[in-house]
Parts: sequence; C-alpha cells; structure tokens
Amino acid sequence: MKTLLHSDPLWGILALSVSLAFGVGNSNHLEISALSSSSPSMRPTALVTGSTDGIGVTTAKNLAAKGYNVLIHGRSDTRIKEAAETVESFCRHHSDDPGRVVPLPAADVSTVQGCEKLVSNVNSTLDNNQDLSALTVLMNNAGVYEESFSQTTDGLETTFAVNVLAPFVITSLLLPTLLAQPKSRIVIASSISQGRSIRDWEDVAYCKRGYSAHGAYSDSKLLDAMLSMEIASRLQKAGLGTDRITCNCLDPGTVNTKMLLAGWGRIGIDAQDALDETFLCSSTKVEHLTGEYFVGQSPRRASSTAYDLEERDKLWTLLSSFAFEAAKSWDSTLSTANSAEK
Repeated sequence: MKTLLHSDPLWGILALSVSLAFGVGNSNHLEISALSSSSPSMRPTALVTGSTDGIGVTTAKNLAAKGYNVLIHGRSDTRIKEAAETVESFCRHHSDDPGRVVPLPAADVSTVQGCEKLVSNVNSTLDNNQDLSALTVLMNNAGVYEESFSQTTDGLETTFAVNVLAPFVITSLLLPTLLAQPKSRIVIASSISQGRSIRDWEDVAYCKRGYSAHGAYSDSKLLDAMLSMEIASRLQKAGLGTDRITCNCLDPGTVNTKMLLAGWGRIGIDAQDALDETFLCSSTKVEHLTGEYFVGQSPRRASSTAYDLEERDKLWTLLSSFAFEAAKSWDSTLSTANSAEK
C-alpha cells in the first residue's frame, strides 16, 4: 500500500511535542508581505513538487498569495487542475496581488524518466510563457511512505526512488534554469525522523534484506539531508555564493495528513497551518543561509552522518549510478555558471 506523505510518520509525534514545548513552528511568525509587481515576469517563479494535496498544496497556496508565480505538479492531470483551482481560490480570499498559478502536465517522479519529463515540462512551460520569469525556487516536497515493499519500473525501492533519487535528478537537471536568476533557492523536505546512519549501502533497494517501512523512510530522510548538504557544498566550492543560490532542507512538521490521521489520529497541526516550507522558500531571514537543516523555522543540527564527507560521497556515487545524465550535467552547468560569473 502506498501512502503519499508530506510530513512525518511515527517519530514525527516526538517533533510535535518538542515544538509545542518550545514554541517553534508557529505559523503566526510567517512573513505575510506579498511581492508587488504588475508583471508576472518580474515575480519569482516557484516549482513545488507534489503540490496537489497536503503540505505541497499549502505551500503552493501561500507562495502564490505572497506574489510568487507557482508551477503545480502532480501525477494526475485531474488532481493538478483541481489543485490549481484550490490555489487560485485561496489567493482570491487572501491576497490583493497574487502570483500566477500554472498547472503542469502530469509527471510521475518515481522513475528517472518521469523526473526528466517533469523537468522538460517545466522548461517548456517557461519557454512558452514569456510573461513568466525563470525558475527561482525549487521546493522538493513530493514524498512517499511505503507500508509494504514495492519497486518502481526502474527496479528501485519506491521510498528511495521518490524521496531521494527524484530530488537529485530534478535538482540537477533544473540547475541551469535556477542559475539564470539571482537569489535562487533549492529546498528539500527531510524529516526529524531521519536515521542516524545508513544501515546498508549495498542494498538500498531492499533486494536482499527484509523490508522495514520505518527503516526505509528514516534512511531516505537522512539521505535527503545528506543530499542537501552535498549540493550546498558543491555550489559553494564552485564559487556560487548565497547571493546566487542556496540549498537547505527541513523537517516540514507533524501534520494531519491522511496517513497520520489513519494511524495515530489528529495529533498534529492541520495541513493548512503547515507553513515551514513556505518560510524556507520565501523568507528574507534565510536568504543568505545554505547547507542548513531547519526545524520549526530555525536551523538545527541534523544527524551527524549528514556532515560526513565520505558518506556523502557514497551517496553521490550511488545516485550517479542510477541517473548518469543528471550527475554528468553538474560539470557543464557549473562550468557555464563560473564563466558567467567572470
């Protein structure tokens, strides 16, 4: 059984109690000023993956209300259309100057080909809509929690494929588009449920060992933090400062998604109040921070493995073996970006 997830499973309950105790993650602290502009081409454009429900659609709604042009992504054309209408309706009631809401063609990011299709859809949409600016924000929000073992058509365990490989492929292939604008942001949804270490580098696809839903999920969220730190590091080493692009990750919070309600009841916040992704995508308070992990809109220490260069190199090598073209694109993209800087 596949459950789309935009928050935390069991361990997220702990995050909620900590948040309540210390007052973090309060949606009242979210900046609510809109970007005022008469032309959509002068507004930043954001892609929110998995933005047809849950935290994804909440992030899309609030970014659009703040004046961002927002690209809506999902696996179903029908649900994408419905989500776009939901975002537009929200903006009519919550913004005097909203951004444009643009539904993308459906794309399933559980495969490399599906991720490539999404990137193609984004680039063609931007090319065919001259009133849209280049991509400024990439919110890698889409994620799954697999209650039982399943594989994608690429032969990979689904949790790993959607939660880890997809952000790598999408980010890598959209990097040239992101670098076309200053102050671009890459954000990856990690989790307070991230594990402490990777249990088995030789069997991330669970082909030999017994499957654990919690194990696969916590591994994937640790890998997300590692990926975020590695991307930030590579961009900085290439001479691309935070005035050009940043990459951060976050725990999106304990939120009453369908899975949480089914398993534990209403013990989190409502999805409409899950604003931490919006904060990290848009707040001026974090515009010069990169390589950070956020919990409740504040930087926190991720699992120590996220800062281990050898472990991150293993991850990059592994992802590159599954998505060679995406990995290969980094050299040419960073070379071009450096030439432009000079």
